[in-house]
Amino acid sequence: MKKLHMLFALALAVLSQSVWAAPIGWYDYQATWRDGTFKGQFYYDSSAAARITAVKGTLVDLVQTTSIDKNAYLDYDEIAAWNFLSNTNPADMGGHDAGFYLTLLDLGATLTVDAAGLNGLYDWSSASQYIDDSPLLSFTLGQANAVPEPGSTVLLLAGMAGLFSLRRARSQRA
Repeated sequence: MKKLHMLFALALAVLSQSVWAAPIGWYDYQATWRDGTFKGQFYYDSSAAARITAVKGTLVDLVQTTSIDKNAYLDYDEIAAWNFLSNTNPADMGGHDAGFYLTLLDLGATLTVDAAGLNGLYDWSSASQYIDDSPLLSFTLGQANAVPEPGSTVLLLAGMAGLFSLRRARSQRA
């Protein structure tokens, strides 16, 4: 019986990693670069070509404080691991003058930042204080308003019931 339980546990572990994707929804993101910080949220959709479809937050760097409100490359048809999240520059219609790259890793049930990917901060709003690829020093990333999924709770309760019944059966045999 123990081998059967182990087989089911192994199958569940393999299956869960192959079918789960990071939850679609809003994520809280805080980042610190050498020359600035960002605090805000982005909307992650694993089925979209540009995985980040919306962003809102504030970027504070050595040059300016600006609102980050768009993904600059939403019109790309091919899926890219990185996104460039930027501000809207009123002086340049449809343009931007500050932003940062964000490279995400979808690990199945969670989402994280790829520290080896493109994650630099840029600000070219001032010619005298040009920021070019300021390195990412630290970040925090978590699902906004995270609520446990009902399926996870059911799996937890089923597992606990299975262990309880197994223990009860062993105690009755003894």
